[in-house]
Amino acid sequence: MNRFPKAALAWRLLLREARAGELTVLALSLALAVAAISAVSMFASRFERALSEQAAQLLAADLSVSSGAPAPAAWQAEAARLGLTLAHTTTFPSMAGTDAGVTLANIKAVDAAYPLRGELTIADAAGRERVLARGPAPGEAWVDARLAERLGLKAGDKVSVGRLRLTVGNLLIREPDAIADMYGFVPRLMMAEADLAAAGLIGPGSRVRYRLLVAGDSARVAEFGAWVKPRLPNGARLENVEEARPEVRVALERARRFLGMTALLTVALSVAAVVLAVRRYLARHWRTVALLRAQGQSSGAIGALFGWQLAWLGVAAGVVGVLAGFAVQSALAAAVAPLLSLPLPAPSAAGVLVGFAAALVLTLGVAWPPILALRQVPALAVLRAELPPPRAGVAWPLLSLAALLLLAALQLGDALIALWLLPALAGFLALAALMAWGLLKLMRAPRAGSRPGWRYGVASLARRPTLALAQIVALSVGLFALLLMTVVRADLVGAWQASVPADAPNKFVINLQADQQAAFDAAFARARLVPPPTYPMVRARLVAIGGVPLDPARYEDARARRLAEREFNLSWSAGLPAANTVSAGRWWGTPATPQFSVEEDIAATLGIRMGDTLAFESGGERFEAKVTSLRKVAWDSFRANFFVLAPPAWLEHLPASRIASFYLPPARERFVGELVHALPNLTVIDVGNVIAEVRAIVERLAHAIELMFVLALAAGVLVMWAVFAATRQEREVDMALMRALGASRAQLTAMLAGELAFVGALAGLIAGAGAWAAGAVVSVKVLALAHWPALWLVPGGVLAGLLLVFAAGWPLLRKVARVPPLAVLRNEQG
Repeated sequence: MNRFPKAALAWRLLLREARAGELTVLALSLALAVAAISAVSMFASRFERALSEQAAQLLAADLSVSSGAPAPAAWQAEAARLGLTLAHTTTFPSMAGTDAGVTLANIKAVDAAYPLRGELTIADAAGRERVLARGPAPGEAWVDARLAERLGLKAGDKVSVGRLRLTVGNLLIREPDAIADMYGFVPRLMMAEADLAAAGLIGPGSRVRYRLLVAGDSARVAEFGAWVKPRLPNGARLENVEEARPEVRVALERARRFLGMTALLTVALSVAAVVLAVRRYLARHWRTVALLRAQGQSSGAIGALFGWQLAWLGVAAGVVGVLAGFAVQSALAAAVAPLLSLPLPAPSAAGVLVGFAAALVLTLGVAWPPILALRQVPALAVLRAELPPPRAGVAWPLLSLAALLLLAALQLGDALIALWLLPALAGFLALAALMAWGLLKLMRAPRAGSRPGWRYGVASLARRPTLALAQIVALSVGLFALLLMTVVRADLVGAWQASVPADAPNKFVINLQADQQAAFDAAFARARLVPPPTYPMVRARLVAIGGVPLDPARYEDARARRLAEREFNLSWSAGLPAANTVSAGRWWGTPATPQFSVEEDIAATLGIRMGDTLAFESGGERFEAKVTSLRKVAWDSFRANFFVLAPPAWLEHLPASRIASFYLPPARERFVGELVHALPNLTVIDVGNVIAEVRAIVERLAHAIELMFVLALAAGVLVMWAVFAATRQEREVDMALMRALGASRAQLTAMLAGELAFVGALAGLIAGAGAWAAGAVVSVKVLALAHWPALWLVPGGVLAGLLLVFAAGWPLLRKVARVPPLAVLRNEQG
């Protein structure tokens, strides 16, 4: 005997209804929703892992531990236990020379495993660039262009490093982790770690930085990072790429938030499609339930029957949706791979699990409650067709919201953004409903002289305001999501392009003295280059916050401890620097009393608040003042920026050097040598590689958001299609009656076109107005971007509403006018 008769019967009914087409809309909505969710999850996961791997090349590893002493054996043993790969670098300043002279160089000794991520770019003796996976061999030295120019070195020459004479093998063009120490790489020489002891360069008091590089499985790397973090000595740093470079951190953080928002809106649109499909299912099955009740079936038995049927449908939709999602993300990956020149990792099992979890949540949280409401249908409904269909009550909206929250948590992994955006969507939904209701109340059918199709189409909406309201609200929500993503995407890409323009500063000059300013400007004038602005810089140590002496040990966060231990670069300025905006307080006027302006991120890290008194010491002098403003700094602008600024005239008596940044075209690279020759004490730092890496990441992120936008667009079209599919039955009855009264197919087609145009225009108007307001909030508050008001949104929303509504609804509604009226009326009577 079958132990699960309800399950078996439900399966047979499911197959029968599938053959009859009764479940097409609901099954397709569930499958497409799962496909969209799983595709977003799998592709976003692959893309983010690829970006992380690309970003890891900026550290030459997945994780870096930097300290003033070699990594303890216990650290290396723990990494080995976790199956991680290790490499070591040792960096220190020293003199490098030839028989013709010597110069200060930054020596970097690397072991045979370096780099763990990324590659080294060199130029051989013939000047051909090559990419190598490993560093110099023992007895060999690689030098960068600046050191080669200063010492007149070429391949095969000898260069002295301590007690060793090494052979110049290659010209060092690029090393992946040079970005991790932007202000540390002066003219550089790379050598093998095996030669380090024989060189005799390291002894007591040497200024050496040891880096332990770690790479491997991301979970194991994270486990190692968590293990080593509490064991870090003072002055040691645990870094990933986001901590190592703030401009990279900003780009990745914005991208993560945008991808998360796109995924959330895709989920919201998918849920809307399922809700609309369930509405159609209810409208077509409540009489079937009445027949079962008339035959003696209990409400519990009916609930179990439909519950099993829905469970089978959820499983089937989950399988189809996950397979479709896998195919979609594979197609996206294949399309984007040649564009990005970036290998994407294989899809993870987590994406498949997310897809099946989404099918379960959508089935149980969104579709099941209203379908179970079918149990309320009385047996009398068999004889009284005018009885209203059942309603799910207040539980359905609450469960739908809970399902949406759960799906958002699965997609975003960021509860704060989800909790911020979901109320915003709910608020827009309520506002859209109110606006649509008001417009429908004000709507009047056109006069008799107007075209019949338009007149009857508008009259059809006015006759059924509830249905019209549902259509307009659903379509406006879909259009709102699409227009919002368009606006935010434009702001995001625009901000990235503005922050890393083609002429972003690629050279930094430090150690410029105040009395050298005229000679500095003259060197630029001789080269027919515009002299860049220079900024004063004083090294000072923060000793107290709010009258409390600063104790690095009281900070639990490693970054906060490092900041408390280090010296700050203070500067002064009368005006607000170009890459800065005041986020709290006010900028000082003229003349200004002693006060400080602090970058907001470092203020939050160190617990500095508005009104706190900061005390600094420099050169034996102590000076203090209150914090009167906090600044947001665009670190990805590559301009000279400072954590702490003061008004001019207050600190000008302190001994200070000056700093500048400027853009130098590649063809003018010789100017660096001319500048250093004129002012030998200058250090010119090349950040071109940094900019190239950040620009590459930005380009990849821009392509990623384009692809996520396509998925959101597909989900929006699905909602519109579901709207018209859900109202098809009501429209078939109307068309049948009008056909029976003598209306032609041409007139019915014109009437549908008028109704579509009115619905699309109203939905587009509401969506455009909502996106215009919400775009500013999302760009500024969520993504911290500059926002440019998009005046085209309202007319563009109306146009988009018309185009998308006709594209999504016309193929379906066109068939309604062709249905034989007798078949519809007989079915309605039965």
